[in-house]
Order: sequence, then C-alpha cells, then structure tokens
Amino acid sequence: MTQRPHYLVALSGGADSVALLLWLLERGEAAAAAHCNFNLRGDESDGDEAFVRCLCDARGVKLYVAHFDTRAEAARCGESIEMAARRLRYAWFARLCSDHGYDAVAVAHHREDNAETLLLNLVRGTGLHGLTGMQAVQPGIVRPLLTWSRDDIEHYLKTQGQTFVTDSTNTDTHYKRNALRHEVLPLLARLNPQIIETLNATARRLSEATILYNEGLNRLRAQMVKARHDGLTIDLKPLSAHPAAATLLHEWLAPYGFTTDQLTRALTMRRGALLETGEWLLTRQGDTLEMRRRPPVVDGVKVPTEEATFYDTGDTALHIGHTDRAGLKALTLGPHLGVLDAAKLCGQLTLRSVRPGDRFSPLGLKGSKLVSDYLTDRHRSRIDKLAALAVCDDAGIVWLVGERIDRRVAISAATAEVVVLRVKYSEPTSPSAYEP
Repeated sequence: MTQRPHYLVALSGGADSVALLLWLLERGEAAAAAHCNFNLRGDESDGDEAFVRCLCDARGVKLYVAHFDTRAEAARCGESIEMAARRLRYAWFARLCSDHGYDAVAVAHHREDNAETLLLNLVRGTGLHGLTGMQAVQPGIVRPLLTWSRDDIEHYLKTQGQTFVTDSTNTDTHYKRNALRHEVLPLLARLNPQIIETLNATARRLSEATILYNEGLNRLRAQMVKARHDGLTIDLKPLSAHPAAATLLHEWLAPYGFTTDQLTRALTMRRGALLETGEWLLTRQGDTLEMRRRPPVVDGVKVPTEEATFYDTGDTALHIGHTDRAGLKALTLGPHLGVLDAAKLCGQLTLRSVRPGDRFSPLGLKGSKLVSDYLTDRHRSRIDKLAALAVCDDAGIVWLVGERIDRRVAISAATAEVVVLRVKYSEPTSPSAYEP
C-alpha cells in the first residue's frame, strides 16, 4: 500500500487556501499548516491570523505562524513588496519542510491563477519556459487545486459550510496580478468567453513542447559544452554558427545569474574580457567561453611541516608530504606536484593568491618572469590568473600551484630531503549539475 504524502499547507485564510486545507484533510494528506503575517494591512492582517488559528484549532491541525516586516525587507533588497513577500514565505516554507520532514508545501493555486501567471510572464517578457504556467508538482511544492476553477472552490466551501476571509488588497489594481484579474481578463473574455480554459490548455501544450525543446538543448549541450571541476566551457565555433546561438547561451548560462544583455555581449566579446555575477565569472579564451566560480582570495595559509592536507575548497585540495631523494622514483611527476629541496627553503611556507607584480624563476626557463606573463604564455585565461595560487617561503614563490616550481628550490644531486606539494582538483561533473 502506497503511503500517503504529508504536506505542509500554506494557509492564508482566503477561500483558496481554506479549500485546500479541508480537501487535503479529507484525503489524510494535510500534516500541518503555515500562515504568514506580512504586517501589510494592520488590523486586517491580524484578523486573518486570528481566523486561521481558530480554523486550525477547530480542525485539530498543527499551525506554524511567522511575522515578517515585509516593507523593510523589500526596501533592504530593492525589490517590490510582492517579490519580497514571495521570497520570504517560500524560504520559510522550505525551512519548515526540511526541519520537520514534510514531503512538500501545498499551495492553493488554481486555473485562474495559472492563466494569470502565463499572461504576467508574457507581459514581462519570457522564453518558452515562462509560458508553461505553473506546474502541479515541482521540487518542494505541490499545487493540488491547479485543475480547479474559482467557482469550483467556492462551491466546495459552500457544501462544507466553511467560511473564509477576504484580502481587501485583492481588488487593488495597482498590483499587476490584480490588474490582469479585474481589468485585462474580462476584456479578453469578451473576445473568448473560455479564455481561462484556453490559456490553461495553451500552457499544457507548451509544457509538452518544452520536453522536446529540452531534449534539443541537452543534445546540443553535449556537443558544445564541457564540464570542468569548477564550471564549464563552451565551444564558440559551433555555437556562433548555430541560428539560435543567443537562445542556447541564455538557456545554458542564465540560471547562473547572467543577464540577457551580458549573454548577448558574450557571443562577440574580445579575449580576456570578463562578465560577472555574484558567484560566477565568464570570460573568452580563444574560441572558448569559460565559466567558473569566482575564485576565493587566499591570504597567507600556513603550510604545516608534517604531512597533511592544508587547503581544501571542495574543488581544489593541497597536500604536503616528505620523502628522500630515492623516494622520488615512486612519484609520477607533473604539474600537479611541486617537488622541492627542503634544504633550500627559507622559513615558513605559506599559501596565498598570486598578487600583481609577483615574479618567479620557472624551472626550465631562463631568467625570471612576471607570473601574469608566464600564465599568458601558457595560454591561461583571465579567470585562471584570478584563481592562481602560489606557495611561498620567506624569499618568494617556490611553487606556482599546478604549474612550475621556482628554480631556486629545485632538486639537485646533493638533495637529501624532499618536500612534496600536491594539488588535486575535483572530478568534472556534467554541466547540468551546475544548474541552480
């Protein structure tokens, strides 16, 4: 026998959410309810909370209540009150589900809400995904009433003899959704009396079309996008030749916070140019777009004298060990190892980010070079330069991590003790794993 889900019901006290609570109680799927008091309507907000508390007491439903200073939060983040309220409530719902083990939060969106969402997205400007409307099931959220109409909800409550509260702001057409509901949809209904059903059917068809669209996106991504341990790279030659290059780039990179304007510029930006979001960086390196996490700034991490991992970000780990000259035969040498003559080191070893003006004398090359010039000669990207790390002693750089050691500390015939520095990068994941 399949176990019934246990949902947290988002309960405002309005007709829609009250109907949802009662219907899920009938099905044995309402585990608890959650009410947000956004403190936007004074006594009316408090009255809604009092109604919800009485309803849950009468029905034996566990209730969580949260109070938010929504206006202050909107001002702090520079967003609309609507957006701030939405962000606050869904973040709280997610925490409750995580903390108490509920399967998902159930919200009371219905057919009219779905039609309004499609139109809102269309007015704001959107791609195919924005025209698919609301989904009945998505991670952490279910919408059990999505096939119900507003009339269905009111009829159900009438048969239950159940009252509800009405939000006075529902008629305020300064809010875009209310303007659509009370002004735009009635006009559209004059042209098509079945406009709500038509818009819902359109959203369903576009949801199916999105399945095919995503298959194409994934196929092209497999051809043009490669994963790396801290991001991904995109081959610009086939991308630029594709007739929908801008759309492909938007679908692949917009989830990381890059704007449409940034991604339009990305297709033609010069080598070394840099585009940024809060967490991600995008640059062009030859015929490749390289997207990586913003590298951390490392400032003076002490390297221990004993064997240990002394730096680990999850993407990059650094380890120190020791051996004698004979032990070098067991090592597979390469850029991932910095093999140093212990006797030539001066004082404390530290790990830090490369700084402007840093120089070193790369083993195997003549003279000294600016680290920046060395990395340019090695065809490293601008992001590589920002992420570059150096192990230093009191006299300067001894190892440019993942590249070369300084000639000053190289192994010689007289070397007795060897310091072995090792860098390990995490394995690449599929590009889709980086999607938020």
